[in-house]
Amino acid sequence: MTTPVPEKYDSAPKRRKNTDPKTRLSMSIYGFLLAWLVPNILMAGIVVILNLMPLADTVGDLTPLLTLVGLSGLVLGLPLALLTNWLLRHQLNQSIHILAYAIIGMLYGLTVLTSGGEGLIPLLIPIIGFPAAILMALGRWAATSFVHVIEPDTIDENV
Repeated sequence: MTTPVPEKYDSAPKRRKNTDPKTRLSMSIYGFLLAWLVPNILMAGIVVILNLMPLADTVGDLTPLLTLVGLSGLVLGLPLALLTNWLLRHQLNQSIHILAYAIIGMLYGLTVLTSGGEGLIPLLIPIIGFPAAILMALGRWAATSFVHVIEPDTIDENV
């Protein structure tokens, strides 16, 4: 007696639940520059202004803080902002995007720990993180006019 040949089933359509294109958000380069670059420039400007004020005599030189803010914006903020835009491209609620940018700004404060975690340096985490979160959220909110909803084509040209 021979065994029957196993039947092959086409299970590919069962695995792919939804292959239709989804509605997504698309941000122009101007929107991205407004959402990421402008808040970083504002943070650097605030540090420069604070460094020029007479408070610098009592607090000390804030030039290392300027370097830290700039590097955290470039090394941490830029990739995370691009990743956030890509991960949330199908999320049409702009508030979630603004909240994600605020979280990215909060992570700027953690870069203080890379400069050495001893003494009073960890106290700078909220001093950098909170203003960065507010500025990043405001930057993303200001960039909402540069964000467009892209609808998938609903008309099938082959029909």
